[in-house]
Amino acid sequence: MMPMFRSSLWMTLCGVALIAGCARREPTASPEPAQPASAAVAPSPAALFSDYEVVDLSVLVSETMPAHWGANPPFQRWTYNWFAPVKNPYGVVHIPSQGPYYGQRYLIDEHTGTQTDFPAHFIPPPGSGLPYAGPMGVLTGDKYPLAQMMGPAAVIDVTAQVDRAENGKSSAITLTLIQDWEKRHGEIRPGEVVLFYSGYTDKYYKPLPEGLRLTYHVLVTKTAPGWPAPTPEVMEYLHQRGVRHLGTDAPSMGPAEGGQAVHVAGLRHGMSWEEMLTGLGRLPARGAFYLALPLKVADQSGSPSRAIAFVPKKRP
Repeated sequence: MMPMFRSSLWMTLCGVALIAGCARREPTASPEPAQPASAAVAPSPAALFSDYEVVDLSVLVSETMPAHWGANPPFQRWTYNWFAPVKNPYGVVHIPSQGPYYGQRYLIDEHTGTQTDFPAHFIPPPGSGLPYAGPMGVLTGDKYPLAQMMGPAAVIDVTAQVDRAENGKSSAITLTLIQDWEKRHGEIRPGEVVLFYSGYTDKYYKPLPEGLRLTYHVLVTKTAPGWPAPTPEVMEYLHQRGVRHLGTDAPSMGPAEGGQAVHVAGLRHGMSWEEMLTGLGRLPARGAFYLALPLKVADQSGSPSRAIAFVPKKRP
């Protein structure tokens, strides 16, 4: 964690540490013998987070949902063990039972559902001779510092940009839009997690075939406009502001007509982000604390992730 984090959750955590420290140092006024330091009782997790609502910002991954990119192979799953053998209509066992438990297997793209992009996704490793190769090309997800994937959330409302582009293209989240947000809410600070709230996933992440509108009709048939996406200039600006992690409720941080430039602009600096978030409208412009946890797989360019936010509860 960085010392400039100002969210109320961060201050709560710091306050707990101070209280615990005081409990160890404060002399007792009781005639009874002083309790050893180990006897100091820290607040329970339930008490610590009682003033916050946990908001799930992740989509449900299912073979019936448009969790995959465009025409890429979709997510698949099957039950490999059930409590008892299950026969198909022809009398053949198609789900075996090797014990009294239930288990599934998955076939899944790293970039499925709510997902994290790591630098190695678009930055080739040094010495490869490929365009944009550099030191960040070795920073795969299993090596990426988790501390950079959390922080106070700065939620930028870009809902006005939805469905404003031509079919097959994205509307731009411009630097002017970002700076206008800063005029209303204050400058973006180092360590904050910038979240682009468009409502796109909320609107189009629907069961198939209706869900084809999310990416397939944008990328393949080109019969629908794409999602709002930041420009490379915005990524450079946020890097200069000290932002290391971002998120978007669009299927990609890059535009529908080609995302390489935007990805390179951020990932070459060691940034990371979540794509296909949902529910960002439940977060205030400032005041929430964001956290995402990906799977840990060797040499991964990305990962399905569970993203959440701690949002202060409204007091009566």
